[in-house]
Amino acid sequence: MNTAQSDNMPRGCRLIHLPVHTDKRGSLSFAEAGGAIPFDIERVFWIYDVPQGQERGAHSHNECAEVVIPVQGEFDMTVDDGTTKRTIHMDSPHTGILIPPGIWCRLSDFAPGTICVVLASHAYNATGYTHDYKEYQEQMIEVVPYTSDLADTWNDCVEHSKNGTFLLNRSYMDYHADRFTDCSLLFKKKGKVIALLPANFVEEERTVYSHGGLTYGGLILSESLTATDTLQVMSCAIEWMRITLGAERLIYKPIPHIYHRYAAEEDLYALFRHNAKLIARTASSAIPCEHPIAMQELRRRGIKKAQANGIIYEESTDMAAFWKILEEVLAEKHHKTPVHTLSEIEKLRASFPNGIRLFVARKENTILAGTLIYETDMVAHAQYIASSAEGRNMGALDGLFAHLITQVYATKSYFDFGISTEQGGRYLNEGLIFQKEGFGARTVVYDAYEINFEN
Repeated sequence: MNTAQSDNMPRGCRLIHLPVHTDKRGSLSFAEAGGAIPFDIERVFWIYDVPQGQERGAHSHNECAEVVIPVQGEFDMTVDDGTTKRTIHMDSPHTGILIPPGIWCRLSDFAPGTICVVLASHAYNATGYTHDYKEYQEQMIEVVPYTSDLADTWNDCVEHSKNGTFLLNRSYMDYHADRFTDCSLLFKKKGKVIALLPANFVEEERTVYSHGGLTYGGLILSESLTATDTLQVMSCAIEWMRITLGAERLIYKPIPHIYHRYAAEEDLYALFRHNAKLIARTASSAIPCEHPIAMQELRRRGIKKAQANGIIYEESTDMAAFWKILEEVLAEKHHKTPVHTLSEIEKLRASFPNGIRLFVARKENTILAGTLIYETDMVAHAQYIASSAEGRNMGALDGLFAHLITQVYATKSYFDFGISTEQGGRYLNEGLIFQKEGFGARTVVYDAYEINFEN
């Protein structure tokens, strides 16, 4: 085998070197799913007695991955992803070539007596092939690294996607761009952007995060994107990260389903297909606003106390007064500071006045409690919550949340109180989640997955 020919192969293609055991009785090689073969094997077939001058393949698979092994003889394998094309001479019974979905392949120049075995990830499906090369080229996914001149294109795709929110708008993402090495990607098909991946790279860890500065940041999917397209998008993304960045893994935080305008969990299926491992699961608490569960008695008593104290609820622009309460509460109870500084949050609110809104509970001119709401199409999310000691004595937060849930956001799909876990979900703050569940909230998880590129 000419190993020089195997360098810089098309997306996802690589040589797989199988184990070899040799003694005086001869040699033995084998292939195992979960070992050298990076998928579960559902089908095995073999090609033999190919007449001189004839070819095999000349197609791509829409979903199936294959490993092709010349167990006897030799042939040439041409692999093509629409951009990069390579021809590899296959002549070793213990070396196969991985052909992922969406790669055009052609087998030619068979030596007499050649036998090649093909290990496939899927059973045969006659409709799962593309046989016309022009059609194949039209269907190819193009990977485009994000640059600032693509901001408008990016933001337009977020706005019209199935699952994007304003947190994935570049004006929000880039407020702390100096803290991250951005490696976000756009994916095009037939010249049209069909998906986005917000991401950053940590070189010393050889790890891509999607995205380290966001609560969630998985694939942002256009309405036209199909499950098959998403498999190709994920495969293209991984190969780009592996080859261009030298990355070894991806930490992926999908957008939780409550934010989806349409069903958009194609990425979860693609994660499964890439043997992704669940590494974190944080528990948030959300209320389906149009069909809420009844509030518990303790919360109802707090609401009545607020009413008796004449608490007033309103939207406010006095971010500084609320931030003072928030900083005091976080320092006293958790020895922490807010993720955003006051200047950062004021800048973000100026950029997204309809997405970032402050609601407060006050008595006369004094703010007693408040919550900063991140409002998206489907969800009102309480990003920050704080109450002064006086406000806690008066039931100010109970009254404020009742006002928001039953009046301001009564027609939203969900009111999300945020997470009540730490250490990637390993620790549950039972007191905190009890308070949220008292309003009728129940658990929605925010997950993180790891894909190891060597698997």
